[in-house]
Amino acid sequence: MAPPPLSLLHLDTAMEHRGGQRQLLLLSLGLAARGHAQAVCCPPESPLWAELLSCGAAPIRLGEPLIPGVVQLLPTPKNNHPLGVSSCWRLRRAYPDAVPIAHTPHAHGLWAAAGARPVVHRRVDFVPHADPFTRLKWSRVSRCVCVSEAVGKVMTRWGLPAERVTVVADGVRPLPAAPPAALGDGPVVLAVGALVAHKDHETFIQAAQGLDAQAVIAGDGPLRAQLEGRGVRLLGQRPDVAALLARATVFVHCSCEEGMGQAVVEAMLAGVPVVATTAGGVPEVVGAYGLLVPPGDPAALRGAVQRALAGDHPDVEAARTWAAARFSVEAMVEGTEAAYREARGGGLD
Repeated sequence: MAPPPLSLLHLDTAMEHRGGQRQLLLLSLGLAARGHAQAVCCPPESPLWAELLSCGAAPIRLGEPLIPGVVQLLPTPKNNHPLGVSSCWRLRRAYPDAVPIAHTPHAHGLWAAAGARPVVHRRVDFVPHADPFTRLKWSRVSRCVCVSEAVGKVMTRWGLPAERVTVVADGVRPLPAAPPAALGDGPVVLAVGALVAHKDHETFIQAAQGLDAQAVIAGDGPLRAQLEGRGVRLLGQRPDVAALLARATVFVHCSCEEGMGQAVVEAMLAGVPVVATTAGGVPEVVGAYGLLVPPGDPAALRGAVQRALAGDHPDVEAARTWAAARFSVEAMVEGTEAAYREARGGGLD
């Protein structure tokens, strides 16, 4: 006999649309296909809300029943809103049997402040703070779903019991085929990622000096002004990453901190040679199918990119096959469902 469907409350208060939000979109649709009852609780003005609406999700009012096999939407305040905790209290009262799930650190704090024992998705490889509230909120976690073994090890070394840690890699679908983007003639070395410190585009900029290729970055963020005018072309936030990958000669991922790296998987699935750092869970993604260098080492990065430009890199078809098998959406949904069932079986209060 098949186990009964789960009742789930996914909370994501972010106004951005990055890897975590893309995974929640895929996860909720996959769980709906498996017959689970769930609501994604997010700000109505967020990109995630709009994306889910476009996929057929149904907005409901607080207290309306969660229907198996349907993705439903409940409005919640965005990050740092003073009504966030009270919103979580109301969610708990309205759906006492639902598993509370946090998809962002802020959502984790809100569930904890509302007295819940949530399942927490952890996507970053830095060590949590040691302040009393952080200690308290992690002590009440029923399950931590980590995006890589590297993240899981960070959490157990920090003090989270190993029996509460589950590793589930992101699910990544190949981007749709697209004609190459117009980026001029010659080889192109492409990086994709937000312009934030842990993506370490600074090292990429330094490594790009002297390359016989055009270096470009697709992404936006608070460091844009600092990175502009330094020899690397900043493309801003681009909706046509598939076209950029179709044009790229080499893909670079030079983070100094990284939970996993969805962009690396997308590049491998697109058949682009990958040069990446050994930060966090990136080596688990690349395996033997790309060139790896230490974080923060421009000379090593430049040397590896030069090798890749010269054709001295692992076979891209083998990399594509590896990535497709290792990071399927179906495996991500199945592994996450199992973690939620374990949390439900362990008891929630």
